[in-house]
Amino acid sequence: MQRSKYLRLVVYGKDTAILSQEMGENIMTEFTLEELKKSENKIGQIFPVIKDQHGNILDGFHRKRINPDWKETIVNVTDELQALQIRVHSNLLRRKVDEKEKQEWVKEARRILRNKNGIEPTQKEIADSVIMSQQWVSLYDTLPNVNQDIVNIPKKTNRDFYGYNVWGFQNEDWRKQIQKGEPEQPDKEFYHGSTPAFVIENLLKMYSPKSVLDSMAGVGTTGFVCSKYGIESEQFDLYPFEKWNVKEGDAEFIEPNRKYDLIFNHIPYLNMVHYGHHEQDLSAMNEKTFFEKLKRIILKNRSLLNDNGIYAILVGDWRFSGKLIPITAKITLLVLDCGFALQDEAVKLTAEQKSTGIQEYRATKSGYLAQTFDMVLMFKKE
Repeated sequence: MQRSKYLRLVVYGKDTAILSQEMGENIMTEFTLEELKKSENKIGQIFPVIKDQHGNILDGFHRKRINPDWKETIVNVTDELQALQIRVHSNLLRRKVDEKEKQEWVKEARRILRNKNGIEPTQKEIADSVIMSQQWVSLYDTLPNVNQDIVNIPKKTNRDFYGYNVWGFQNEDWRKQIQKGEPEQPDKEFYHGSTPAFVIENLLKMYSPKSVLDSMAGVGTTGFVCSKYGIESEQFDLYPFEKWNVKEGDAEFIEPNRKYDLIFNHIPYLNMVHYGHHEQDLSAMNEKTFFEKLKRIILKNRSLLNDNGIYAILVGDWRFSGKLIPITAKITLLVLDCGFALQDEAVKLTAEQKSTGIQEYRATKSGYLAQTFDMVLMFKKE
């Protein structure tokens, strides 16, 4: 697939609930998708899917979702601003557009003009860029009185505190709840003891990268978070989520012709979840071929990192047939063997499992601890 030179790679959270909450996007439900199917059957394909000359969908994601063979119209576009113009007008002329989706269009036009001209655009300039009235832009401009809508991450110094290595709490009140030692324990003082969005955000704050790659992007949490901070990101996946411009690509074979300061991968936990039937899909492989391919991906990532670049992995272990498969430990050793040093690690709490009755039932029945965390491993290129 020929890669577009102008469409930004921005993707949002991994489930539709997060997606709709954080982006305010007009997410089509299964019910309306069913209505669209009925409309196609009874009336036909009235509106074609619009694609650019590189195959990127500009309008018609839902039509392609219900029917991959939906008829298409190809238009030649010169840059991402013209692509946005087509997206805006093709939607406004065809349907009632959600207010928050219009806000995203205005925000996108602002970003394009800022990057192009190096200064914050006026509402009139935004209006001219999307071929709408200034009054229309003023209705949906969420930052009319702000000169900058991108949050700047402060540069780290040797004196900065990076935080604790348990991620997932909203604040640090958890420290007050830590169970204390037994006061009567003898000689206890003799020895010295001891891709949720926030994961990406913590990594950005820790390492302040200028460029980020996620070659297992899913729907693209990495791009979403990077966009909030104005950090350039690029994303690929075997199963591209085209609505948010995740590019199709196998992590082992991508050739982006550049290097990155940070590479992030949320790796499948062997075949615990089957993501699809692509022959290069890690989740469709047995354990031997899984780790063989993963090693090639790790070496590819090493070649795409700048000197002293960071490779971060989100991964967890998997309980199968009564055994706990130590995927995290095996991946750690594999990455070290590929020329990285383990820089840091964090426990990522899995909030959505804390009240899952089925999880507790299975753990009780089989006699094991219910799993409520994954690991974020941070490696430095040597």
